[in-house]
Order: sequence, then C-alpha cells, then structure tokens
Amino acid sequence: MPPSRPVVDINLFFHDEVAHLDATIRSILDQTWRAWRLTLIDDGSTDGSREIAERWAERDRRIALKRFRANQGIVSGFRAAFLHGDAEFVMPKSGDDLLAPTFIEEVMAVLEDPAVAMCHAGAVVIDGEGKVLGEVPAETRLATPEEDAIARAAHVMHTYTFASSFWGVYRRSAVDRALGPLPCGGWDHAFLADIALHGRILHVPTVLFFRRDGPAPLRQLARNASLAWSRARSAEGLFGDFGALAPYTTCLWAHLETFALARLPEAQRAALIELAREILTARWARGFCQERDALVAALPRLICQQDDWRASGAIGAVLRHSNALRLLIEVNAWATGDRSLVAAYEETLREAA
Repeated sequence: MPPSRPVVDINLFFHDEVAHLDATIRSILDQTWRAWRLTLIDDGSTDGSREIAERWAERDRRIALKRFRANQGIVSGFRAAFLHGDAEFVMPKSGDDLLAPTFIEEVMAVLEDPAVAMCHAGAVVIDGEGKVLGEVPAETRLATPEEDAIARAAHVMHTYTFASSFWGVYRRSAVDRALGPLPCGGWDHAFLADIALHGRILHVPTVLFFRRDGPAPLRQLARNASLAWSRARSAEGLFGDFGALAPYTTCLWAHLETFALARLPEAQRAALIELAREILTARWARGFCQERDALVAALPRLICQQDDWRASGAIGAVLRHSNALRLLIEVNAWATGDRSLVAAYEETLREAA
C-alpha cells in the first residue's frame, strides 16, 4: 500500500463573492492532490455567497462552513485562514482566485523537504471573466537562501511585491512560530519575512495560480487593506483611523513589531530591525517622503478630531488615536531621517492648545 499523503487544511475566506465563489471551490475540488479538508469562512456576506457555500458543504463531507455574522475585515479573515484546522500543512485561500489542478500536488512536492516553510507557484492575472491579462513577473517569486534566517528574511523584504507570492501552502509549524497578521496595511510583507525566519520560502516556476484582477500596485493594496480594516474594526485597529494615509509607513511598522517579537536572540532581532529600515526605505524612499507630506497636511484635521472626542468625553478614543498617530509619525521620521514631521506635529498640538 502506498504511504498516505499529508492532509492540507484549505481555509477559504470570502465576503460577497457570489460572482466567483463557485468557480473557486470547483478549482479546489479538481485538485489532483486529494488529501485536503476545505473550510469555507464566510465573513458576513449579504449577496448570496453563503448559500453557495452551504450547497457545497452539503455535497461533500470534506467541506465545512464557518460563518461570521458581521464582516470582520481582511486581516481577521487571514487570521482565521491560518488558525483553523490542525493538519501539518495549511493553505489560506481567497474567494476569487483560481488554482490549476496540479497546484497543490506540485507545491507539496517541494514541501517534502522539511527545511521549506512555504511554497507558492507562478501566476497570471485574470479579469472577472477569467481572461488572462498577463503573467506576474517571474523575478517577484520568492526563493530564499538555504541556511541563514536573517538572509531569508532579507530576501523577502527585497523581493516580495505581488500577492500571488503569498498564496501558497504553509508548513503549520512555521505559522505557529510566526507572530501572525497585524492590523495594518503591509502586514503580509512582515508575515512572510517572519515565516522565512523559520524555513525557506520557495516556488514552483510553472504557472499554476490565477490571480483575479491583480496584481495592483503596492500602495493601492496596502491602502485597501488599511481601509477595509478601518471600516470593519476601527476600534481595534492600531492605525484604523488614518493608516490609509501612510501604507508604506505602516508596512515598516509591521516589520518592526514583528521582528521585535521574533523568536530569535536579541542581537538578531536588533539586526533585523535595522535591516528592515535599510531595505524598505531603499525600495520606497519616495513613498515615505510622500506620506510625510500627506501626514503634515492632515495634522490639523487629525488633531481637531481628537479635540472633538475629548469634548464629548471619549477619552479612550483620544488616547488610542493620539498614541497611534505619534507612533506613525515617529516611524516615518525614522525611515526618512527627517524630523520635520515630528516638529509639525508638535507645532500643531501647540496651536490647538
């Protein structure tokens, strides 16, 4: 008898994906790798998506349905997609992207090496009707070095550009050691760098992933994540009120927070934090400067908002907002080496007093 294949927990989260959900689920059922369990996670859909998921769960005993009654937002969806299940391998899945039939088969062949923490595949971009618009550049796929954890994280920070490199199969032990998705735009960059600390990230060069209506520019993706989190969970998101103003800065913050808590010796954590500033500010120098200017322009409005809350007695909101704003300002100043934003913030506070 041939040895049994390891099970892959596929956790597919969706919100109002009635146009694409059926095809996405079919692309999972068509996989040549048959050892999987599929959990459909409905993030408060109102458009008929839940009914599609219910029908599939009734047809196949390998499919389960979990539902949030209210929309939790993108980051909460990702958290659920990584935490659900107990198989050795876990695969987060969105409700619109499609898989070639051999996707899991081919990435699992790479994951036979216990040193590999995650594997993804080549990708193309498709429109709403499934028409191929173009291939995601091969140079943006991840192929981390073998031994040194710091070098692996650095490769991710240098290379990760498009979300197609995020959608792979993960070794659960690496996910369990990582900090997990943080409530801000750019969290996926930091999360993948964290995963790389615990093993290699590799790819299958064959095009096996079909990315719906992407990839979008980094700033747009980060901004969308911040806005979605703000709409769904603004009371809990650290940068929920204004993070969309500065997605590059929040992405850098996500790296700092992740590396500060990484399961590494203190000297390596400090080295990673400095490396994050060096790499990301080199990649996005113009973006950090643009965000500095945007924050300077927004300061009067943001401080006025705090004053309104203070007048109404909402002191908790004032403290949360002011602490997060100050943190965002300090991170941007650290990235740019320009303290003018800090000075503008302090001047705005004096004028409002």
